Amino acid sequence: MALALVFLLGVGLIIFPLADGMPKKTQGVDNVQNTFRDGMSVEGLKTSRDDLVTMQAMLKQLKTETIPQLAARNNQTPDQFMVLLGAFPAVKKGLAEVDTIMPRFEAVVGTMEAQGENFRKADEIPTADVPNTAVTYTFLIPGIILAVVGGAGLFFSIRGRRSVIPTVALGVSVAMGALLVAGTLATDQIDKTKSAEKMFNAFRPVFTEAKYQQMHEDMQTLTAFANEMQTKAIPTLATLGGQSPDQYTAGMASQYQALGKGLKETPRILARFNGMVEDIGRNIDSFKDADSIPSADTPVSQVPWYLLIAGIGLIVIPGAALLPLGRKEEQAD
Repeated sequence: MALALVFLLGVGLIIFPLADGMPKKTQGVDNVQNTFRDGMSVEGLKTSRDDLVTMQAMLKQLKTETIPQLAARNNQTPDQFMVLLGAFPAVKKGLAEVDTIMPRFEAVVGTMEAQGENFRKADEIPTADVPNTAVTYTFLIPGIILAVVGGAGLFFSIRGRRSVIPTVALGVSVAMGALLVAGTLATDQIDKTKSAEKMFNAFRPVFTEAKYQQMHEDMQTLTAFANEMQTKAIPTLATLGGQSPDQYTAGMASQYQALGKGLKETPRILARFNGMVEDIGRNIDSFKDADSIPSADTPVSQVPWYLLIAGIGLIVIPGAALLPLGRKEEQAD
């Protein structure tokens, strides 16, 4: 009886990951982790926050100090000065929409910061040096061994001849059970998968086609705003002030430090954020695959329990069969 259960459990451990599509799903995990590992590191998150603060400070100073003061110099109201800027449609559009766009990026960066530790823990499933695709084999390899051992032991047991193979098969099954339990606990799979579950829950609204399209459009607006500001608006304002664009920019940077810093760093910042947005778009399907381990309706935190329960069962049932009373009953069967 014990050997039959060992055989069936082995078959189950083989069928489960294959029927569940785990190879594809775990590849989705690796795709997401590999893409965002640098950005979700402590250093990467700090850079994202610093870049966001730089952009926010630049835009705030531009709207609340620079434009009103430039307007005053020209004996204009801020609204009248904005009419002048209306000759630059991308600048006008950007100024009109930044108060809506920046909070959306603030929300995404805030989510990244909140989930940084969970991401790094989930990135160590099954271990820090082994890719997530190996999770499939934590089911397949024990399953194959148990199916072979259980089947061989059952075969020789049914033949009725004296053989050590059934006893060896039971011993191997107990050892495999102990390995499953010890391996799951030693590598802290329960805590890691709980972190992965929290991360999936937090990022689920981000990895959607609608959210990606919105962020993509926001990045186009910000990029067009920055390009037109640098290549058209500032040279025009410099000409009106009787200066070269470099002189005008240097003067503004000296008087409006947040604006000056922002203008200098904006190309790098926007390129970095644009890369992040496009990475999200490219990984929507991979995230969905990862988020469906073991299934769309079952949290990933349950996966370690499948191995733990199987391991405990292997320790208890074949272990009991190895006891003197159990051996007699097993032989009788």
